[in-house]
Amino acid sequence: MKQPANNIIRFIPLMLWAILVYILLTLPGKDFGNMEINIPNLDKLVHMALFGGCVFWFGFAVININRNVTRTRTVCIMLIACLYGIAMEYVQKYFTHGTRDFSYGDMVADSLGAVVAYFLIRWITVKYQSRRMRKNAC
Repeated sequence: MKQPANNIIRFIPLMLWAILVYILLTLPGKDFGNMEINIPNLDKLVHMALFGGCVFWFGFAVININRNVTRTRTVCIMLIACLYGIAMEYVQKYFTHGTRDFSYGDMVADSLGAVVAYFLIRWITVKYQSRRMRKNAC
């Protein structure tokens, strides 16, 4: 049986990632300088990666603790990340004093990143569980 302290340690990457997301989304845009990267919709891809990362790191911690990641748990993880993304847009709107932009498009990108990561975690879980079942059958 694993100790609860060991379980908390498994959530450290998620906590660090969530803090990084918060910092990146509340820093004034001018702090990023004048980046001349001409990739269409790069901002939306970054939002997808940030909130997909939240789902991935949360799912990764749960997989390492319980190894029995149900669809319900994974959906809850995804929904929490979607809500975090929506909340961060409102933080940008009301608490960054006009240095960051509120965008429904960013909310969609945040949610889409969480959904993509949901399917990634489900795929990893199914693959891991089938491998574990084959190993136990031998």
